[in-house]
Amino acid sequence: MATDGNLQSEIFLKDSQGVTLDFVILRLRSLVVSVAAVSVAVGGVATLSNTASATFASPAPTASAADLSGREGDESRSLDRAEDLAAAVEVRTDTLNEQSSAIDDTSVATLAQQRADAQDAIAAAQAAAEEDARFRASEGYNPGTTDPKEIAREMAANKYGWGDDQFTCYNNIIMRESMWDTFADNPTSSAYGIPQALPGNRMASEGADWKTNPATQIKWGLKYVAERYGTPCSAWSFKAAHGWY
Repeated sequence: MATDGNLQSEIFLKDSQGVTLDFVILRLRSLVVSVAAVSVAVGGVATLSNTASATFASPAPTASAADLSGREGDESRSLDRAEDLAAAVEVRTDTLNEQSSAIDDTSVATLAQQRADAQDAIAAAQAAAEEDARFRASEGYNPGTTDPKEIAREMAANKYGWGDDQFTCYNNIIMRESMWDTFADNPTSSAYGIPQALPGNRMASEGADWKTNPATQIKWGLKYVAERYGTPCSAWSFKAAHGWY
């Protein structure tokens, strides 16, 4: 049976042997790692050396004749395309210039026609105005006037110089004679038309259309008043006193 002192010595020896064994194992592991590192380093240097040798030993690749021929073909095709494009641009430019010239010619022709049409219109308007002026000077009223009362107003002013006061007197006479009716026919006499000329055919001295044209009838009526009474107001005074004029 072991004593306490021997037991402690045995335990210490075992412990010492365990620590020693662990230490040896750790050292071996470190040694393996170091060897591996050295091996890797040596392998890397060898690889770099081989690469450098290959780099300096191998000449730079040179283009083959086929490659050069291909490049020349590409350049030739590019040049051809550029020339084709330039030719197309030139053709398009010529076409646009021709179209522009045609448009300019058309515009000039159109403007010339418009100017000629405008001049013709101006000439026609001037001719119409001159004709109206001649008609007004001859007949005493504007050709566009159709109302019998307005024809009489214009005619009295233009041919005789009678203003609104004299026309009022003339209107008083006509309103009692015919009320401005071109076809007024007195059933008890042969008086006819706006001025009730007696007989009606007396108005033929101013125009063959005396039966239907109010202007012809008014022209005769105003002339009759001017020659017999001097003014419409004098004629109205006589009619107001005698019932006729």
